Amino acid sequence: MMKDQTPPKTYYREEEIPLILSAEDVADILKVSRSFAYNLFYAKGFPAIKIGSRRFVRREKLLKWLEAHEKGGSL
Repeated sequence: MMKDQTPPKTYYREEEIPLILSAEDVADILKVSRSFAYNLFYAKGFPAIKIGSRRFVRREKLLKWLEAHEKGGSL
């Protein structure tokens, strides 16, 4: 880990996850690289929302998307 990076956040309960998530948050939650998370935000079918020039995903949309992919969908 580089000196200027913060350590990944760990959430123990769904309620601890912020309502609106950035790519960095998604990377921490999914335990994937930030570049992978950023690519997800541009992937077809990923429920990202655009606010200004930034992209976010709502917590409940991310969880539903994960459930759908858990049941046989692919990333």
